[in-house]
Amino acid sequence: MESAERFTGCMLGGAVGDALGYLIEDMDLKTIHKKYGPYGLRTILKLASNDKKSVVSDDTQLALFTADGLLWAAHEHIAPEDGMYRSYMRWYYTQTERLVRMEQAEWIKKQPHEIAWGYDMMENSFLFARRSPGKVCLMALASGKQYDKKHKPNTNKSSTVLRTGPVGLFYAGDPEKAMRAGCRAGALTHGSSSAYLAAGVFSALVSLLADGEVLGSALTAVLPILQKEENSMGLVKTLIQAIDEAVSDHNPIKSMQVLGLGWNADEALALAVYCLLKNHSLKDAVLMACNQDGDSDTCGAVCGTLGGAAYGKSAIPKNWLNGLDSLDLTKTLAQCLYQHYQHQTT
Repeated sequence: MESAERFTGCMLGGAVGDALGYLIEDMDLKTIHKKYGPYGLRTILKLASNDKKSVVSDDTQLALFTADGLLWAAHEHIAPEDGMYRSYMRWYYTQTERLVRMEQAEWIKKQPHEIAWGYDMMENSFLFARRSPGKVCLMALASGKQYDKKHKPNTNKSSTVLRTGPVGLFYAGDPEKAMRAGCRAGALTHGSSSAYLAAGVFSALVSLLADGEVLGSALTAVLPILQKEENSMGLVKTLIQAIDEAVSDHNPIKSMQVLGLGWNADEALALAVYCLLKNHSLKDAVLMACNQDGDSDTCGAVCGTLGGAAYGKSAIPKNWLNGLDSLDLTKTLAQCLYQHYQHQTT
């Protein structure tokens, strides 16, 4: 499989998983079955209120701003976390129409890196839609401070995971760099080690999958990298539990309840890993990740991102892509990240 197929599949897989789960995020599994039938919601719904397009949540919005921030950092020769912070402040502006510091007004304008790569983030209206933006992210960014693992904005464990998929693509084939950058991205808004470490592991897994590894091998490679990090044993145990549940003959619904609901970053990552190991296609894995009691859109998006990197764009059902409101920008940024990867490896 061509690497370009994996890059595009990774970005689009996250978006479709997000779109499928977004409309059932606030439902438990019993309610989902009552509304959509005994197998749950099986396809992405398009909304008349959104010009008959399917919608993505703040998870996909932030993933796209992560990609933008990484390309910004590469163009300006600044640290990845500095570029991502600038771009997250752009997202903050789309949600609040507020500038935290006046010098950030320049960041809202079209930047040289966008001209070089041929896109314009702030002209995309769907990025300005409020799709349940995370209060933790908004509050951290509202402070105007650029946080890190030493200077923490909070102790929150909620999910930082989905937005760091592009970090793995940016460092495709180098899981250690992806791990470090993913942790730094998570720490910009979340102070709990389980939150930013989960973001780092997710980035490292994407890095290996985009480079052609299978998920089992990627997990085997990433767990020792994770164990070197401070306060990592909780996440190590959670991921091993997900692997153990996947190879067991336990009822999948029960196994997923054991792993959690996905509202916290470590749980969302574990559930996505479980669903991918338990199934043999992106479609079935994403459907399992979304049709559950907890955070359907985040779990679906994390699962779709990993599945897209593993299986490629062709594994995504075509009708899931039709009418996706983030389709064009997502494809463009995936291509930009791939071109950056090609430049770095030649």
